[in-house]
Amino acid sequence: MRKLKFKKDFKFKMTIVVISLLIFIGLLSSHFTESNFYFISTIIGFLSLIAIIVAAIGFLKALKKFKKPYSTKSIVPILLTSLLMCLLLYLIIENIMDAIKLIN
Repeated sequence: MRKLKFKKDFKFKMTIVVISLLIFIGLLSSHFTESNFYFISTIIGFLSLIAIIVAAIGFLKALKKFKKPYSTKSIVPILLTSLLMCLLLYLIIENIMDAIKLIN
């Protein structure tokens, strides 16, 4: 098995970090109770913000490294990070719409 080089395979590592953050957020959200609601929701919000920032950085790095000879090694990180970015943006927009419904 080949070792990942940090500078060359940085975009792969960003995708793995975002996916692991989303799994951790899912695990935390399953442990909501009335007594720890504010604490866990604060941690989930902070981790979501970190996941969005890491996904955006990974997407930009993958776009910068995208060169003319297209290979699966250059296309897969762009597809994964763009899918994660779309998922995170959808969740943000959906939460904003729910908050607006509660206000009205």
